[in-house]
Amino acid sequence: MEATATPTTPQTASINKLVFNDVEAAVYLDLSPHTLRKMRTTGRGPSYRKIGKNVRYMMEDLTDYIQKQKVAR
Repeated sequence: MEATATPTTPQTASINKLVFNDVEAAVYLDLSPHTLRKMRTTGRGPSYRKIGKNVRYMMEDLTDYIQKQKVAR
């Protein structure tokens, strides 16, 4: 039986994952992949790792980024 890759959609971008590619991270953050890439190049987005030529986001970094966006009232 041959395994097939499941495309990433909002329904398959699980919060139980520990490592996200840029499309999955964008879905998790409710951003477009283009916006997340632009944020990365300008240093405004969440921390990321380069593994070879691949960009990966760790769940803890996405969570930290969300927490830092809190607006105090």
